[in-house]
Amino acid sequence: MGNALVCHTPNDYQSKQYKMRKINSRLSFQQILIFTVALFSFLTVRLNAQKVHERDLGDLFSDKDTANVTGPKIGKLYLPLLPIAGYTPSTGIMIGAGIAGSILLDSASHTHISSGLANILFTAKHQTNLVFRHNVYLSHDTWIFQGDWRLMFFKQPTYGLGIQDIPAVFALNGIGLADETGAQPMGFNYVRIYESVYRRLNKRLYAGGGVAIDYHYKIVDERFNLDPLSQFITSHYYYSTINEFPEDKYSTIGLTGKILYDSRDNAINAYRGTYIDFGFRVNSTFLGSTKNSSMLLVEARKYQKLGSGNNLIAFWLIGNFNLSGSVPYLALPAIGWDTYNRSGRGYLQGRFRGENIVYAESEFRYKISSSGLIGGVLFLNAVTADNRYMQTPQKLFDVFAFGYGAGLRIKMNKETRTNICVDLGLGQNNSGGIYFGIQEAF
Repeated sequence: MGNALVCHTPNDYQSKQYKMRKINSRLSFQQILIFTVALFSFLTVRLNAQKVHERDLGDLFSDKDTANVTGPKIGKLYLPLLPIAGYTPSTGIMIGAGIAGSILLDSASHTHISSGLANILFTAKHQTNLVFRHNVYLSHDTWIFQGDWRLMFFKQPTYGLGIQDIPAVFALNGIGLADETGAQPMGFNYVRIYESVYRRLNKRLYAGGGVAIDYHYKIVDERFNLDPLSQFITSHYYYSTINEFPEDKYSTIGLTGKILYDSRDNAINAYRGTYIDFGFRVNSTFLGSTKNSSMLLVEARKYQKLGSGNNLIAFWLIGNFNLSGSVPYLALPAIGWDTYNRSGRGYLQGRFRGENIVYAESEFRYKISSSGLIGGVLFLNAVTADNRYMQTPQKLFDVFAFGYGAGLRIKMNKETRTNICVDLGLGQNNSGGIYFGIQEAF
């Protein structure tokens, strides 16, 4: 590589030690706001079930008595359409639409409700993002189909590997609302096709497999510069050079094998149960992958009710581990790039990335209104990632970044338990963001 390359690598590779910057001792506006929201909503928490009619947004605009509705009807398609609008420096003005569909294919006594999320987004900077995700349960849950399909013409900064000391920025749905010192902006086109099929083995246990495709092309590393007067070696260039990946495009294509345990009472918004997905992914040049590699993928969720009502504590754990070979930089696991882009509230999407990464979150969910129309959440999360390219390598669990926050839930459909989610998340160094979504974070 040569000494010049090493001497001019970004701070995340030059540093001998990695330490998170101390949190400002003064309360920021975001901290005051999140404390106010959390306190106000928590004071109204309902810890015991009450004999009241469940209500959702539809009830506010209807004179019909829907008190007897206790769950989704078999074969009925629930298909709300929601507009999307916003602004970020990387995209400019953005507009689009999203659909959150759900359908019950057999009796709820033995079949989970199926769901799908789709959206299309256009930006003023000629970016187009199309996303479709689905979770389909056939009769008696005999077969499960899970998918995450994306076509993205995208721009997003990256921040190197591990837990780096880079100034933070406030975000909208994980995308920065202001330029950030230390960020390494990138443009790229991205195709993701993840599709898994599970076959039921017994009441709760499933086995299956599928295909996983990540293809990044037309990659533009905007800060990379070899001019001696203004040289800047980006994290993407350094990692790609060390691991012999091309700089403009690469693919990670593999097959997956999985074991799934699922005892949740509802796949959209669980009140109780456990979900554990344990899988291996083998990427092969024979299938079209740029390099061979293998990965261990683990996801676990636990839902525990409190008392006789629908208030509960939920836990979420994600672990992605590189077992062999090398994975391209943009395909490495990072927060905010899970199936529904919900991990890492309090930070930007992709803010923390590593060859190995572990993410954990807990959430307290509770009613604010006795009808369940309005609810609230309090959450806490932590992430750790490795970086073996430093002079003193950062190992997994050496350093953690923490996030926390509060949010509101508006019940969009009581039959399917689908909520509209608005969260305010904060991270270390006063980073944070506002996060909108349909369905729970996990």
